[in-house]
Amino acid sequence: MPAEMVDQMRGAPVWPAFEAVAPTLAHDAAALGATTGGSVPVEVLAEVAVPALVLDGGASPELLRAPAREVAAAVPGAEYRTLAGQTHEVAADVLAPVLAEFFARPTA
Repeated sequence: MPAEMVDQMRGAPVWPAFEAVAPTLAHDAAALGATTGGSVPVEVLAEVAVPALVLDGGASPELLRAPAREVAAAVPGAEYRTLAGQTHEVAADVLAPVLAEFFARPTA
């Protein structure tokens, strides 16, 4: 992440929450096989055999939206949706009905 982006985030009210999860980032990167920046593990995702819903926020930066599309393309049968007007911090009242509808579907 660019240093100037981190500087901006430090001023956000959510910064203490970011700091609290910071120790998990190394584990996340290792699970994704990322050592020099994130990449979408398409080979691993191609093995997913359960229904998958991949969401992004329409107001999120392309830097976050592009990987979501890559994940959706890599997971067989995944559904990809953009939540209009939402950022990476999706409002619960927007997210909840989308998740409820997805999980209420019958499985094959």
